[in-house]
Amino acid sequence: MSTTIFAQVQVQGKVTDNNNVPLPGATVTTKGTTSGTSTNAEGNFTISVPNQQAVLVFSSVGYMTQEVPVGNRTTIDLQLTPQAGTLNEVVVVGYGTQRRKEVTSAVATVSAEQFNKGNIGNVAQLLQGKVAGLSISRPGGNPNAGFTMRLRGLSTLGANSSPLIVVDGQVGADINTVDPNDIQSIDVLKDAASAAIYGTRGSSGVIIITTKRGGRIPTVTYNGTVTAEVPGKFTPHMTAAEFKAAGGRDLGAETDWNEEITRTAYSHVHNLSLAGSGGNGTNYIASFNYRDVQGVAIRTGFDQINGHFGLTQKALKDRVTFTLDANATRRTSKFGFDRAFQYATIFNPTAPRRTTDSANTGLNYTGSGYVEQNFVEYANPLAVLEQNTNEGVLKRMNINASASFEIIKGLRLLGRYAQENTSNYRWVYLPKTSFDTRLIPGGSGFDRKGLAQKQDDENYNKLFETTLSYDKRVFNEFNLAAVVGYSYQDFLNNGFLVRAGDFLTDITSENFASAADFKNNKAEATSYKDGSRLIAFFGRLNLNYKDLAFLSASLRREGSTQFGERNKWGNFPAISAGLDISRLTDIARVNSLKLRASYGITGALPPRSYLSLFLYGPTANNFLYNGNYIPAYEPTQNDNPDLKWERKAEFDVGLDFALFNSRLTGTVDYYNRKTSDLLFNATVPVPPFPTNRRWMNIGTMENKGVEVLLAYDVFKNKIFNWNTSVNFSTFSVELTKLNKELAGNIIGASNLGSPGQEQTQITRAVEGEKIGIIWGSIFRGVDDNGKFLFDDGHGKTTALDTFKTKIGNGLPKFELGWTNTFRYNNWDLNFFLRGSFGHDLVNTYRAFFESSAPTIIASYNVVKSKYFNPKLNDSQTFSDLFVENASFVKLDNATLGYTFNFKGDGAIKGLRAYINGQNLFVITDYTGVDPEVRYAYGGNILAPGVDARDTWVRTRSYTLGVNLKF
Repeated sequence: MSTTIFAQVQVQGKVTDNNNVPLPGATVTTKGTTSGTSTNAEGNFTISVPNQQAVLVFSSVGYMTQEVPVGNRTTIDLQLTPQAGTLNEVVVVGYGTQRRKEVTSAVATVSAEQFNKGNIGNVAQLLQGKVAGLSISRPGGNPNAGFTMRLRGLSTLGANSSPLIVVDGQVGADINTVDPNDIQSIDVLKDAASAAIYGTRGSSGVIIITTKRGGRIPTVTYNGTVTAEVPGKFTPHMTAAEFKAAGGRDLGAETDWNEEITRTAYSHVHNLSLAGSGGNGTNYIASFNYRDVQGVAIRTGFDQINGHFGLTQKALKDRVTFTLDANATRRTSKFGFDRAFQYATIFNPTAPRRTTDSANTGLNYTGSGYVEQNFVEYANPLAVLEQNTNEGVLKRMNINASASFEIIKGLRLLGRYAQENTSNYRWVYLPKTSFDTRLIPGGSGFDRKGLAQKQDDENYNKLFETTLSYDKRVFNEFNLAAVVGYSYQDFLNNGFLVRAGDFLTDITSENFASAADFKNNKAEATSYKDGSRLIAFFGRLNLNYKDLAFLSASLRREGSTQFGERNKWGNFPAISAGLDISRLTDIARVNSLKLRASYGITGALPPRSYLSLFLYGPTANNFLYNGNYIPAYEPTQNDNPDLKWERKAEFDVGLDFALFNSRLTGTVDYYNRKTSDLLFNATVPVPPFPTNRRWMNIGTMENKGVEVLLAYDVFKNKIFNWNTSVNFSTFSVELTKLNKELAGNIIGASNLGSPGQEQTQITRAVEGEKIGIIWGSIFRGVDDNGKFLFDDGHGKTTALDTFKTKIGNGLPKFELGWTNTFRYNNWDLNFFLRGSFGHDLVNTYRAFFESSAPTIIASYNVVKSKYFNPKLNDSQTFSDLFVENASFVKLDNATLGYTFNFKGDGAIKGLRAYINGQNLFVITDYTGVDPEVRYAYGGNILAPGVDARDTWVRTRSYTLGVNLKF
């Protein structure tokens, strides 16, 4: 009897696409087992199967899975059939998924292959410039700073202006709950119709993150990078020689303070993951991530350890599915002090690094050995970073578990429980010789004989949701998908801050109790505890008629304890529809052409709890009662039982298309949104109100814009591929109406600040005008005596600056992203250009220090941009002279990689090495260090366009990376 059918059979072959182009990374498995392999860069594979009766399963993202019996063959070459463009791509939407062809609202998807590469420390960086309408900004290179995200501009005044984050179905998770290496794809819900099912948190859009899962083949992967980061540009200022020539005090040295406080920062990142299938319906992934990141400022950076575990278990013939995701993060940070960059620009360039002069010279003011001089907003930048401690530890734990049961075919019940715990601890210590009084409130270490501050903030939220979904073809022509659900989410926040000084010695600073301020009743302490609850009922119905016409409708009824007593509940409906015109008529070279339209209503929560309640708080003074000083309390917040959610109504019309055998694909959207009942902490009169601030619903804001995304396969053959894609977006935000209590008022105004310009207003928001107004005088030159001249409002020149008007806008008119990907044999090259156009920036360095006036040169170094006028010797007066067009184009990201070929059954299944550069060049007329859009100033979102002096320098980074698969 022959036994050949039981012998191992080795099969090799090549996998290509419909254009006969090799498909690297395609999965080849033996059906019914976990045994398999992946194709190399040339599409080749080799696999051992148990016998000739085996069946091979071929799969690749974007292509239809095919099964091929082995039979008596030892070579199998296969051409995979692509799914129709991206129409069969699965898109994650609120509480479910849809095929791309069925989506009737504005939803964008970014896969792991499309993410930005290189020195990525924040999940937001993965998306920067990739989605039309999604603005992501972080001026400067501070590794501990977060990114500002705005979707379709500003949709709120006093609520959360960042999109809602959903991670693996967990609503309201922190965007950095997971490490960037663990993310498979990100879906962005841009319009109100797609976001309405999330109710009061959907006004600023929704970002849905899907993490990686285990596959059929047990796989070990390692991703590692090493990065060198350098300062890209410093604020221009006088050299030591120029400073002395202008009349500055000569202290006998030449010091570049920017060079003293910065360095080449080295970072390394490691990701190790194990993923696969354990058989019997088990699917798993476990990953470990380590990041050691230096900042370009000395003594700054962070160490982070993150772990992720994901498990999927199916049972009862796949009718029951259990999932578990757990993420844990510990991050230890050295924050430094941002003010060091401000001081490095204006500190005396003739001062030595250190001095042994006695304290009475006025140079060794605190006896620290660092040169210090007693001027306003002025300190030795090297001392600020070397002397003082500013550290923190962030701990985050997230657990997300769900169980689903298919009651009958197409009808599934799901229950989810998730919780997130965050602890953020901060420690600051200013030693006895620390001079600067502005590093933390409470004075300097020198004045307070050592000053310490401890702060701990704890956040906890838990989520329970249950949904019942149904998906079935009915009447042979319609596909019906429906979901109904219930959501309950509880939030709890608490924390404290303690500040005390008068230490016997700096050595005892870690023993906080040794501060004598505790015994002398001079210590300061604050604490808080607050909570809130959200309860919601929701449902959605989707109809698909022959893949020709599509309809979706949803409704969420939600209640929140954060609203006023008379407005706890709200309704948030949405409806959208789509029509695939290409199925109605045969249009030459058109593969798909879908017209869609949507309308929806979303809401926005207040920024914190209890804003509708009347509150008391302690005053600065106590009162004497029966011989004892008793704490005094006073009103700190007015009540408002009518406080309600913001209501954003948005209309969107879009066109999705694929042309020329799907080589050209694109999306065009126009949207118009109106946000009413805007939340704002408004100024009110006293009396009749006990205190002068009250949270109110104050008015209406409108925003409209256009978004375009185009992608084209310029070349696609066996050897060379080139894909190019561009996204373009506009938005225009206007404060259309204020309530009668505030009509005609200016809201959200901000001032230039210290030194000396605390009452100089530079931004404002006005009824009937666009958001982002920069306000001031119009510069008309310098007179023969070096004094400022201004416009008097009637076209004439005057020495007075009394006439003020709009002199700029801090928000861009449009934004652009352009990505190019090239593949030549085993080589790949990707570069990405990003630009923002039409926004202005107030260059606050120039507004304070770009003058040779004796009052400035006597205390500060002079900023010297291309606008510097040596004839100007006047004290600084704000005008449009200091407002600059900050439009820019950046080579944001470029990567060159090589994929090595491995044949046979060796241990290494794949290896790719690459080099990457970020922020490689910037084209701009702006003279400051970074032309990035500033979306807020001092936390005020109505004051965009102000380049604050404590912003870090722009940086440039170079990365070496490797991706290994075993």
